[in-house]
Amino acid sequence: MVHTSTPKTVAVAIIGAGPAGLTAAYLLSKNGVDVTVLEADPIYVGGISRTSTYKGFHFDIGGHRFFSKSKAVEDLWTEILPNDMLQRPRSSKIYYDGKFFTYPLKPFEALIKLGIVRSTICVLSWL
Repeated sequence: MVHTSTPKTVAVAIIGAGPAGLTAAYLLSKNGVDVTVLEADPIYVGGISRTSTYKGFHFDIGGHRFFSKSKAVEDLWTEILPNDMLQRPRSSKIYYDGKFFTYPLKPFEALIKLGIVRSTICVLSWL
């Protein structure tokens, strides 16, 4: 007697419609998996990586920067969001003691803006 096996179908539930959950759902569905995404927020997706509007003002709820050293990850997000994936040069600053410091910190800039004494105290605090 010959037994034939019926292909099993797989269904997956993903909890959370943030970047990780949506990426998992996208990749699984591209490979023929039946996916259901469960999200607690009845209005928004994106987890904390989204912008919310309140009384006409826009507020960033969480991180909006996307950075990866993996070309495969960058290519995936460009595939998913071909017209919405904006590339901007990074420009982060730390405001401390009335001065703006480039982030990531540049040692010479920090030395000049903090002064010799405060810079020395900072370095010694790490030892």
